Amino acid sequence: MSAVVTASPLVAAPPPAPRRPRVLTVAAAFGAVASGLVVLTMLGAYLQVRGERLADGVTALPEGVVLPLTPGNMGLLTLAMSAITVGWLVHSLRNDDRVHAYLALGLSVLLGVAFINTTAYLYQQMAMPFDMTGTSALLYAVTGAHLVMTFVGLLFIVVIGFQALGGQLTGRDAEGMSAAALYWYVTVAVYLPVWYGVYITK
Repeated sequence: MSAVVTASPLVAAPPPAPRRPRVLTVAAAFGAVASGLVVLTMLGAYLQVRGERLADGVTALPEGVVLPLTPGNMGLLTLAMSAITVGWLVHSLRNDDRVHAYLALGLSVLLGVAFINTTAYLYQQMAMPFDMTGTSALLYAVTGAHLVMTFVGLLFIVVIGFQALGGQLTGRDAEGMSAAALYWYVTVAVYLPVWYGVYITK
């Protein structure tokens, strides 16, 4: 009697769907551009209102309010350093270097928190009242919107970082951290016109 060979049911199963490349990177790019445009739009409105007030002979900021330059400069320096550490983090994950990845992740988070603390210190030093008729509301809107963007980027890096350091998204699969780095680089780039328009040309 000849044995009957039955085919495995897995043979008739449909093939898996092809992996869509760089989905998270594209989504992060769209999110970063949208967030950056919101901040830059607010910055344009602030500069327009400030220019109109100065043309009318009115001070740009409320009487007695001084906008210190040091917190803005320190914020720029902190973000510039964080851009380097985030790049180091991506490089370490792509090379499965977990020790340097841990160190780069810790430094990146520390620098991101330091920038948030610098902006909070700026608000404390200004002690500016929230006035909807002047430029103070727009100043808070510009810096606050970028602060939110920074917090989102920092949260993105932390979440993807814990996934990567837990054994996922390393080597060739490090796209998640590359996407988080892309959002962070846009956040750093958006701060440059904010720093120049708010702190330098005040």
